[in-house]
Amino acid sequence: MAVLAGRNADIYLATGAGTSMTGQATTALGGGVYQITLAARRAINPNASLTVLDGATTVSPAFYQVAWGNGKIVFPTYTPTGAITVTGSFLTLSKAAQGTDWTLDITPTLEEVQVFGDAWKSRAVVQREGTCTFGRFYDDAYFVTNSASYYVIDLYADFSNTVRWRFGASQSSVGISVGENEIIRENVSFSTIGIVDY
Repeated sequence: MAVLAGRNADIYLATGAGTSMTGQATTALGGGVYQITLAARRAINPNASLTVLDGATTVSPAFYQVAWGNGKIVFPTYTPTGAITVTGSFLTLSKAAQGTDWTLDITPTLEEVQVFGDAWKSRAVVQREGTCTFGRFYDDAYFVTNSASYYVIDLYADFSNTVRWRFGASQSSVGISVGENEIIRENVSFSTIGIVDY
């Protein structure tokens, strides 16, 4: 069994209102996943309108999910027949912080699906959500003054091979703690937006 050592985590702040992109080409990654081809345009703005085209046909948002932080469009059941292109807005990212520790929790929302006569309860996953806590040595009031900003977060499982979780997120809380003769520490909590991409 391989053992991985935590090596890195980065938080990026989305700066500016975004830059529009029209008919942005994607690359098929298999399994119904398409990623914006140009790496610099993969941080999709979740607050701007997004249109996904299959050839010349607009795809209903009911048929896809978006990994906002990594520029991926995921089709769980829909099968595209043409080239997938994206029209929307992309964000410019600037590194906001590195940390000392992090946690990522992904929680499914389960609904009961048993019927009369079933001896055991059955459940189906209907949604998922993620939360992230990021610890760092306190440096300034950055996360207090930027609490309403949109972030893109990278949490590395294998830094040298760039194996990571990447996702868009909104800050949900910030806490600062210190004890006698201790370094001041800061813990920032985030709620994920869209798919957590691995």
